[in-house]
Amino acid sequence: MSFYPQPYKYQCGPFALKYALVMLGLFENEREIGKKAGSTWWYGTDEIGLAKAARSYKCNMNYFRREVPAEAIKALNYNLKRGLPCVLSVDGWEHWFTVINEQKGKYIVVDSALDKVIVIYTANQLLKRWKYIDDESGEISYDGYALTPKFKVITKANFTLEKARYVMRDRNKLLAEKWDTYFNDLINICRPRVPQSKRVVSFAEFLRRHEKLIVTEVANWHGTPSYKELDKILKNLQFVAEVYDLVIYFEDQKKALVDLAAILMMYSCGKYGMEPIY
Repeated sequence: MSFYPQPYKYQCGPFALKYALVMLGLFENEREIGKKAGSTWWYGTDEIGLAKAARSYKCNMNYFRREVPAEAIKALNYNLKRGLPCVLSVDGWEHWFTVINEQKGKYIVVDSALDKVIVIYTANQLLKRWKYIDDESGEISYDGYALTPKFKVITKANFTLEKARYVMRDRNKLLAEKWDTYFNDLINICRPRVPQSKRVVSFAEFLRRHEKLIVTEVANWHGTPSYKELDKILKNLQFVAEVYDLVIYFEDQKKALVDLAAILMMYSCGKYGMEPIY
């Protein structure tokens, strides 16, 4: 349920929808999506199946089609600026991938067929894969679906070019693979920022004040994990919090201290083990 490649070619549809849902703060397993979409190894997943699966998660797949490259890009940008991830039919209707943001004329794409699933394309690179030519009529089209929620989204992911490059670095592999775990832990510590949010502190500022204390106490009490190792986990949590704009309310700060210390201690005991002490 995080950013990793598809094991089989026919699974691109469920993976594309899964990554679109992640942008809306929904974490669903690609196998379950595949079942709902009617995916098969011999046929894959068509647009009807994907739309059916999307509806089961209270979303619509709103279809858009353009015949001129500039108009296709314009339609894509329109949906992305509305915060709607777009699932595109590419490679001659043989594959699906998800466009999650546009920034400075470049597109952040999640393509489960790649080893590093997050890739950045220019408009021309994107159009090259997106272009479809009908074998019989010779007509050209660019076909896509904007995933539109039918519910109030609590928090949306905001992937910038910088963040996209960061999450797919080799040293951040575990962050990509455990994305949903980090998010699910964070949503129990933080809350989404809303316009009315007043007495709040960002996760980064909270760590600036308390990270040294949390890491030192956990590392010293357990005795095995290094400070650097525990720092990395907190930095991963901070990264995900920034992507989804999650903050800590003043009245939740003591709880956040306890929660983060507990998470780091559970990590330490899970990785290194621990003998009973009482």
